[in-house]
Amino acid sequence: GNARPPFSDLLNVPADLDFNGKRFASPELVNAAVLNRGKLRRSRSATDLSRPNFHRPKFVPNLETISSAKSNLNSASNSQGKQVFRPTNLRRSVSATDINMRVPSTKVVPTKTASVNSSASSEKSSSSSGGAAKKVINKRIPPYDYKARFQDLLEKHQVLKEKLENLRQVNSDLESLPQKYDDCLKELNKLKQDHEKLNAEHVSVVSENASLKLKNVSLSTSLNETECELRLLKEQYNAADTERHQLRELVKSLQEKSSALEQQNEALREDNDKKAEILFRANIERKDLHNTIMDLRGNIRVFCRVRPPLVSEADRLESAWKYLDEQSLEIGATDGSNKRMEFSFDHVFHSKTTQEDIFENVAPLIQSALDGYNVCIFAYGQTGSGKTYTMDGVTDHLGVIPRTVDLIFNAVEDYKRLGWEYEIRVNFLEIYNEILYDLLDSSGTTKELEIRMANAKNKTDVYVSNIIEETVQTKNHLRQLMSIAKSNRATACTAGNERSSRSHAVTKIQLIGTHREKTELSIGSINLVDLAGSESPKTSTRMDETKNINRSLSELSNVILALVQKNEHIPYRNSKLTHLLMPSLGGNSKTLMFVNVSPFQDCFNETVKSLRFASQVNACKMQKVRKNKILNNSSIF
Repeated sequence: GNARPPFSDLLNVPADLDFNGKRFASPELVNAAVLNRGKLRRSRSATDLSRPNFHRPKFVPNLETISSAKSNLNSASNSQGKQVFRPTNLRRSVSATDINMRVPSTKVVPTKTASVNSSASSEKSSSSSGGAAKKVINKRIPPYDYKARFQDLLEKHQVLKEKLENLRQVNSDLESLPQKYDDCLKELNKLKQDHEKLNAEHVSVVSENASLKLKNVSLSTSLNETECELRLLKEQYNAADTERHQLRELVKSLQEKSSALEQQNEALREDNDKKAEILFRANIERKDLHNTIMDLRGNIRVFCRVRPPLVSEADRLESAWKYLDEQSLEIGATDGSNKRMEFSFDHVFHSKTTQEDIFENVAPLIQSALDGYNVCIFAYGQTGSGKTYTMDGVTDHLGVIPRTVDLIFNAVEDYKRLGWEYEIRVNFLEIYNEILYDLLDSSGTTKELEIRMANAKNKTDVYVSNIIEETVQTKNHLRQLMSIAKSNRATACTAGNERSSRSHAVTKIQLIGTHREKTELSIGSINLVDLAGSESPKTSTRMDETKNINRSLSELSNVILALVQKNEHIPYRNSKLTHLLMPSLGGNSKTLMFVNVSPFQDCFNETVKSLRFASQVNACKMQKVRKNKILNNSSIF
């Protein structure tokens, strides 16, 4: 009971070396290189159980903290048949011999410890081979041989120390494995990227190679086609070269003909210039002769027209009309009074006369305006006598104004062949209750229009200030402007007509002609006047309008009478109408007056008044009309 425990198992020795009352089993001598667990025959002692850090392993500890490199290293060691130390194999206290026997395989030991590991491996292999041939039994050191036991412990200590150093070196190498692994992983990723890039480049090169092959095939085909085309072009070139030589000969002959034609053309050009000059002079002579004829007919001409009865007027009694010739007519009353009167004018149109026949006699005056003269055409007569029908007409039977538009533009096109270019300006004016209105002004604002003298030397030439003047290029444009002016004119229903013009409307068309080669400028104008209808104040329901209309017509009669009597003072300024017509009545103008009369007996008195007034106008004689001929270097106004 008082004997000392053996020192073969140093790990079980308590720190205080208090062995009283305690018993330790004798250790077994085993080979240091081989662990023979079958020879362990003792149970655990009380010393084992009293150790504060002793515990029995009941599960395999989690080794996740060990890097994957270490696990791979251990698996490599296990694959070579080496026994791995596991805590579950413990059945007794761990001795130094056990630790010495559980050293990992030497394959993972770094190079600098290769000699030690190789010796250990050789020793282990020799002992293994020896154990297989013959079972080696080591003698147990007696418990009393302390020197031998100490020497054995020193040897074991030295071996364990070397093993510890080797394990430390292995552990150090294993700790550096994660960094090496990361470096290898980075290198691997870089190599993968390089590999992918090279693969992409390879694919691109392969694709480019295939494309180049296709292109090569295409170029080869194109080359063959080009060679064929080249051969064809050479053939064409040879043919063209032959043709060129032929054409060169032809050009020489054509040049000779061209020289002859140029000489002939020059002669024709000179002849054309001479004939153009002759034509120009002939046109001037025609204008002069035409003007002479118009002067012989009279500068103030009067046409009388008896309007045809409407279908709705078939039950009305007509007066007794007798047409003596183209210049004379006789009117008689059919109320039993047997009144008969005879009148003579420049031309008389009966009720069957068409609008075409009327305008045929008006057209020479329009030609005079194109030749550079001032022309005035106005219609006079009582309400319902057909003035507006004569001047405007209807859709199927156009009157003087729309036919004048057609004639002007047709003549302008013809004059272009003679070297003339025309600019056409128009304005539209209304005199209503002795106030001037611009019929093209649709703004609703009232502008003050005044009649002013155009030239201080010529006191009969006037113009209207602040009026809108449009330049027209086509006949349709002019017709649109006429439609606007017509819609703005004042009309009303009267006892004599369902729609009567209650104002005097004046359409002025100015024709400015220039010759391309000659320094000549001609300015002609056409004043187309549609007078308001005269009506008796006793039968009128619009007293103020009727008074102003009759007053202006009365002043027109006074002006005509003064001209007939050749008075020194002509009362042009007594009304807006006579003031505006001053150039047409007593100035430089060719004037045509239509006197329109009704064919019915109930209008007999008004018809006679109109015919008497027209006779007075026909008796007027104006001074010789001058042509408006202005050089280009002079001003128009």
